[in-house]
Amino acid sequence: MDGYEVVDTADVPRMDMGDLLDGMLDLDARRVQAALGTDESVVSVWYFEPGDEMPHHIHTDQEEVFYVLDGEFEVALGEAGDVERRTIDEGTFYAAGPEVGHGHKYVGDDEGRILAIGAPNVPDINTDSWTPVDEA
Repeated sequence: MDGYEVVDTADVPRMDMGDLLDGMLDLDARRVQAALGTDESVVSVWYFEPGDEMPHHIHTDQEEVFYVLDGEFEVALGEAGDVERRTIDEGTFYAAGPEVGHGHKYVGDDEGRILAIGAPNVPDINTDSWTPVDEA
């Protein structure tokens, strides 16, 4: 990124994230980092319908920070089989470092949204570690 950029979220196209992950995920997102031109971080707004989830998984190198914009989510944090579960809602942050299992399921009634920021900007999601949030 050279300098700075200002982007209105509404100007970033909403896309099907399954297209990026070989159909493994049925969520929409706005990939804000493409519009911002960030090189070092991934920035997205994720959209959830009731029951949608980001499966429990790990990243090898990436640290992620999540902020609930709208709705209520169940989060599962820690090693699969030994997770801490919490219900979080609007205005709540949570974070997971490299090699730390994490996932969230939307338990609200209307559309939910999460702001997700990860760094470094590397494709290191370990899909072999994916486990449904309820089973993690």
